[in-house]
Amino acid sequence: MTRGHVVRTGVVVIVASLLLTACSAHPEEETMRTSSTPSPSAAADPNPQEPVAELLAEADLVVVGKVDSVDVAIDADQPRPRRAQTATVTVDQVLKGEAATTITVTKPAGTWYFLADATQKSYDAKWAGVFTLRKNGTGYELFGNTGVQDDAGALPAFQRVLAGRPEQAPAATDAQVKDWAARADIIVFATARGASDHVTLRTPRTDFSTSATLTPIEVLKGTMTAPMQVVQGPQPETVGGTWAFPVTESGEDGIYFIDTSSGTPTVLNTTRPSQINENRIPRG
Repeated sequence: MTRGHVVRTGVVVIVASLLLTACSAHPEEETMRTSSTPSPSAAADPNPQEPVAELLAEADLVVVGKVDSVDVAIDADQPRPRRAQTATVTVDQVLKGEAATTITVTKPAGTWYFLADATQKSYDAKWAGVFTLRKNGTGYELFGNTGVQDDAGALPAFQRVLAGRPEQAPAATDAQVKDWAARADIIVFATARGASDHVTLRTPRTDFSTSATLTPIEVLKGTMTAPMQVVQGPQPETVGGTWAFPVTESGEDGIYFIDTSSGTPTVLNTTRPSQINENRIPRG
């Protein structure tokens, strides 16, 4: 795109997030297990993100983009609430409204979050993601408790709501779980750590891969005595996508249904493994 050209809302382009419903901060069902990767937002931010439908209704412009430069640099060590800032943002995708490929964005004073570049690793630092904006003179102002939604599930959630679907990804049905259990040679509660050489999606906070190492915690069917290299099986095309393996040191705990018949252990799940309740797995 050339700077200054107008990007118009049309058919929402679903980027690589077809892999990503799993990464949403909005779980599909309650799991009986405790995740090994608790969200930092639970401890860091007393102002949770508003519902996506509410943000979309109030916004004049919603874009996916990244901060190019920011006036009034703020460091994570500076006390909350943070001062006002003005930033130049490159627009990669428009979800609502229309915008040039570069826009001026104001962050109001009084927020916990602040705008920064990619080198700031603080939870409060926002440098890329879904920007929810209201018109403010010749530019736009961020609004909402978060301003820039940068968790991995943000874009899929906005895509689902824009398509008239619930914000949360649908849970696995009983029929799906039964089918996976019947086809699986191994069912295991395990920690998955995505492989960095098979990354298919990059988000501001986490990269996601189609292959991983599974470290068993409890085997529910079959035999698995050591960590196993696995790949993700075919995923259906659906608004907001499905899931993928996070490339993190801590990994993500979940229940994985594994087919070993092809010689390459393949995970059959088409919904987020961390949201499968063990009590739903058929026994015997």
